[in-house]
Amino acid sequence: MRVDRERWEEHFGAGYGFRRVSEEELRLLTEAVPPRAGARALDIGCGLGSYAAALAHLGYLTLAVDWADAAVAATRDRYADLEPRLSTRRLDFEDSTGQRLPEAAFDLVTTRLVLAFMGDKAAVAEEVHRLLAPGGTWVVTTPLTDRLPEERRHIGVTPEDVAVVTDGWDRGCWYDLERGGPRCFVLRG
Repeated sequence: MRVDRERWEEHFGAGYGFRRVSEEELRLLTEAVPPRAGARALDIGCGLGSYAAALAHLGYLTLAVDWADAAVAATRDRYADLEPRLSTRRLDFEDSTGQRLPEAAFDLVTTRLVLAFMGDKAAVAEEVHRLLAPGGTWVVTTPLTDRLPEERRHIGVTPEDVAVVTDGWDRGCWYDLERGGPRCFVLRG
């Protein structure tokens, strides 16, 4: 489900974000993907930047990207004290013609609560493969449609989406952030 950019500009411009990053979520992330000095992270769909900032606090050199100018500006302004560990860039990840990111550049790529809004999930997975350095990890945090009430299923991914995204990885695991809450997929290789 691809949504229009104007809607997201208004959403982020009004100061609305997504679910806040909890200490438990960060604890689970660091257990699954222990940070190491000098590791580079890419946070796709950074929103207001709280997850990207958390990655920078963990020690990652983090690039936060979003297709909404308001999101990039908010992240840059809210977390200016984290420069140069946290940098921002406006980027439509699904249409990065002329804006491509460097191949094999990131040790960690994250897509937190945004995969449902991306149209071609197989192309997203292929691009993430291209961006990951050898031994890199893709962390996908997303609600699942079968755990959501009918009126909120548009913010989740289907079992078919999960199969498309997790196909082609050497190793992977998943964990739930809370009972019935978003699932976090940790994909390697």
